[in-house]
Amino acid sequence: MAINGINSYGMGYYNYQSSINNIRLAQALSKNQRYAQSSVSAVSPVKGPLKDSMNFMKTYNSSMSDLMNAANALKGSNRTSISNDLAVTSSDESVATATKKLNVRDAKELTLDVTQLAQAQTNVSNGVKATDTASGDMNFSVGNGIKSVNVNVSAVNEDGSSKTNVQMLRDAADQINRGDANVRATVVQKDGMASLELTGTYTGVYNGFQVSGELGAASGLDTVKTEAADSIYSITMNGKTTKYESYSNEISVDNTRIGVTLKDVGRTTIRADVDADKTASAVGNLVDAYNSSLKLLNDNYDRGTGVDRQLRNLVMGLGSEESLEKLGITVNKDATLKFDKEVLKKNLKENPSLTKDLISGASGIANRAYNKAVNGLGVKSSTLINNDIESAQAEVMNSPYHAFNMYSKNGAQTLNNYYALGMMMNYLV
Repeated sequence: MAINGINSYGMGYYNYQSSINNIRLAQALSKNQRYAQSSVSAVSPVKGPLKDSMNFMKTYNSSMSDLMNAANALKGSNRTSISNDLAVTSSDESVATATKKLNVRDAKELTLDVTQLAQAQTNVSNGVKATDTASGDMNFSVGNGIKSVNVNVSAVNEDGSSKTNVQMLRDAADQINRGDANVRATVVQKDGMASLELTGTYTGVYNGFQVSGELGAASGLDTVKTEAADSIYSITMNGKTTKYESYSNEISVDNTRIGVTLKDVGRTTIRADVDADKTASAVGNLVDAYNSSLKLLNDNYDRGTGVDRQLRNLVMGLGSEESLEKLGITVNKDATLKFDKEVLKKNLKENPSLTKDLISGASGIANRAYNKAVNGLGVKSSTLINNDIESAQAEVMNSPYHAFNMYSKNGAQTLNNYYALGMMMNYLV
């Protein structure tokens, strides 16, 4: 027991002395520039050389995420992607314009032939001299048998003075417009003459109206100038032509997914296909994300085996040279991509199906880029900076202070005064 007690006391003394020596050495070395540089690696590697490595890992993950998102915006399997957000156009907007009312699921093309536009009925009274005194009262009705308005206009003002023809017409127009007969009234004046014009609120043969009664200054208003009419048109799709009539010039096709406004008699082609401008913008974003990721990997390829592996994966490309050229994409000597959106837009117009497939198909650039980004995000973090870690560890191991500290922890007796003195001199001199 005594021997054990003596031995324990001796070891405690040596450890105590070692701690005192370490503190004194640290105090002495803290003023030395060489110590300050090496101690960063020995004491806190994350705040030193590996801090840059940690920042790189964050940038790497962000870059792969950006590439994945840019690719996903064009993937055909993504229901909300730009490739599935079809645009609707009309080849001749003087005949008809087309807009998307609901999401159009499939690309399509149809021919629209307009043979007659829908019209509203119009009646116009005979022209009378505007400033002449009215010859008599007005007492007539305007309506379609379901809705009507009665017009009663006296030829005398409240003060007993006579009204002029234009005053009579204006009073009649006010009463019609305040009514609910689906008819609008307007007083038209030209070269001193005035007339009353009635126009149906809605187009179509079922929206006609009649005028009857004592017309006074509005004589002739019961005569129809323009008959109410339905629109007549035909649609040819997939080789089949179907004729239609409508009370309106606002029609729908493709199960109400596409809205069409008829403008004039004639023919136009309605297409539902990819939006060239949006697609070109999205492909441009994908190329930018790809180039950014490629540059990041190329600038940091020596940090770890994972970076080098992902760099090799990325430079294998997004498709054949011929396919990329159809999309306006060429490969530079440094493996980055150059994009010409006008080439892409031209090919989308001339060969939309093939071009869309090269972008969003199963083997298109969007799927290829997406898979490369997903693989990149799946790379083990340790492999991205394993070379950095090895370098940092080597630097720590080669630090004289680390060696002194290691000997001190293992026991002051393992570090003789001769070796300790030499190490201290290496720092201080």
